[in-house]
Parts: sequence; C-alpha cells; structure tokens
Amino acid sequence: MKIASLVFFLFLLASACSSRFNQQTEQQLSEAEMDSLRQVYYHLNDTIRLTWKSMMEDDDEKLSDMQLLLKEVRRTGYYENDTLDSVAQMVVALRMVRYDSVSVGNASLISRYDSLTRVASRSIVRFADDLPPEADQPMIDVLMDRVLAAGSSTVLYRVAYDRFSQDFNRFLEKHKNIMANIDSSGSSVYKRPTFRLVNDYQKEER
Repeated sequence: MKIASLVFFLFLLASACSSRFNQQTEQQLSEAEMDSLRQVYYHLNDTIRLTWKSMMEDDDEKLSDMQLLLKEVRRTGYYENDTLDSVAQMVVALRMVRYDSVSVGNASLISRYDSLTRVASRSIVRFADDLPPEADQPMIDVLMDRVLAAGSSTVLYRVAYDRFSQDFNRFLEKHKNIMANIDSSGSSVYKRPTFRLVNDYQKEER
C-alpha cells in the first residue's frame, strides 16, 4: 500500500510547519509575517483534511475487502447462507456506525467500532481459513492477507492524524487572538478532536 510513504511525507511537512509557527510572535506582526502564518495555517488544515480523506479511503477498502472475502467464501458453497449472513450484516453495520471527524473524540464510540471490526474480520478470516483444500481459491488467500494487514494501516493513519491535529490545535491556541485575521473565510475555527494515540505511540518508541 501507499500508506507508509504518504504518512511519512505528511509528517515531515507538518513538522517543518510546526517549527516555523513556534518561532512566530503575536506582537507587531508585519504583513509578511501574517502571510507566513496564513500559509502555515492553511497547510496544517489541508494536511489534516488529506490525512482524514486517505484514512477513510483506507477504511473503505478494508470493509470492501471483508465483503469480497465473504462473497468468495459464500461462492464455495461450503457453508449455509444463514451461517454467513450474520457476519455480512456486521460489515454493513460497520459502514453505518463509523465515526466522523467530530465523533472521533468519543473514545467509547471508537472502541465499539474497533471491537465490531475485529469480530467481523476475525469471523470472516476463520470461515475462509476453515475451508477444505478443494474449496480454497487463490483470490481467497489474497483477500485474507489484505484483511489481516488492514489493522496496521489503521493505526498508522490514526497516529498521523493525531499528530497533525495536535499541531493544528497548538497553532490555534498560540494565535487565538488573531485567528480572525489569519482565517478570513468566515467559517468557524475549532480545535480538532483526536484519537489520542500519539502519547501511546511515543511510549512504544522509547
């Protein structure tokens, strides 16, 4: 997947911007300095939006792979349809209960979504893994690998999203008195809720 390189590239850009805005002061800003702040602000905004979009596309791909794997397992005829229907309904439910950029800060909602995702993916993989050799197909093996690997990409995206959001939130806090001059769109400016995984990730790195 393109995940690792994309996340690393975005992190480098956001880190560079973070260093720049930390050196700014709010007193006696020249027009050039204000323009620089605007560039940093919109870059941070765009980075968050791109990371969120990529994360949702990755999650869509994961759910699609789960549905495709279940479809391939069903086509073997090894299981009764009723046996697989409950898992199929779980995958459909996942699309309906998934978090958005506001509810992402709701830890219990994220926990429920992740728990349901694990139950659904493990159930589908178990059905595929228990197929007899004569019913197994190359596509089933490919899809199983993709479903099993999906969890790692989810963590990478969430950690990146948290880091970029925290940079953005620090920017808002530092320049809250002049945000009306930095963002002239008239839209409401608010701090981004996060998955709150950055601290846990940093502990693992030590």
